[in-house]
Amino acid sequence: MLYVRYSALFPVVRTQSYCVELLLSLLSLEQRVARYLDLCVVIYTLADFKQGFLNLCTHFDFPTRVIALDEEYASLYKCWNDFASTIRQKMQVDQLCIIRMLADFHILPPSEHRLLTGCDIFFLDVPQELLRFVWKEKKKKKVLYLQDVFSSAGVPYRLRYYPHPILEGLVGDFYCLAPGVHLEEADIRNCLTMIDTWPTSPGRYDPLSCIEETGTCEQQATAILLQPWGGKPLPLDRYAHFYQNQTLAVFHGHATQFVASRLDAGLMTRSHQIVEQCM
Repeated sequence: MLYVRYSALFPVVRTQSYCVELLLSLLSLEQRVARYLDLCVVIYTLADFKQGFLNLCTHFDFPTRVIALDEEYASLYKCWNDFASTIRQKMQVDQLCIIRMLADFHILPPSEHRLLTGCDIFFLDVPQELLRFVWKEKKKKKVLYLQDVFSSAGVPYRLRYYPHPILEGLVGDFYCLAPGVHLEEADIRNCLTMIDTWPTSPGRYDPLSCIEETGTCEQQATAILLQPWGGKPLPLDRYAHFYQNQTLAVFHGHATQFVASRLDAGLMTRSHQIVEQCM
């Protein structure tokens, strides 16, 4: 079983760009992945938005679980939110990313494969490398991940203030964990607290890049904490962060026009029908 986790702390409305992206992501997941794997989609949201996502999920054949974090895990959600608020050097999106990271290692079953993905991930072709990772019983490297070279002068980033091995270039919106990979909440909190002490100028990434200086602390912690499990980066010609080409199996970014041009016409027609019915 592959658990595919999305974090969607927003309403199901057509004017919400993230919601439209999530719809396209789910449709592409159904077409390019779900027919080859047993999977369950898990969507984190809030109580006010839960029914909208329950309605959306009725349009898909794969199993789904919609979790209102502030309802089903109310006390933990408050603790996670309170902790994220203590991190000084962050953007607004980092607050949500910290919460989702803490939730991932509390809620998702560590005995299964878990694909931790963003709403702006699109499956443009069958991701054979991901399928093989899930199918393969024994793995020397237990984290499969998309690399960012777009933001770092064409090379996978390192961390300027952490002179130890990391999963270089890891993108926090697309990595898959093998069964058994688990992080303790205390370690996540301590790592994020350490990162918060680092200077923000010059930027925390090496080489210096266009990534926001005070952003992506959750991504940095992930690259540090998962390194001991061993990581395998996905091929750049098939898995891309922001750059576009015709060989891609997976694209991460907000270029929905490019995505639409690569998805089947029938799938796009279906997306319009779902928008009319649900949003």
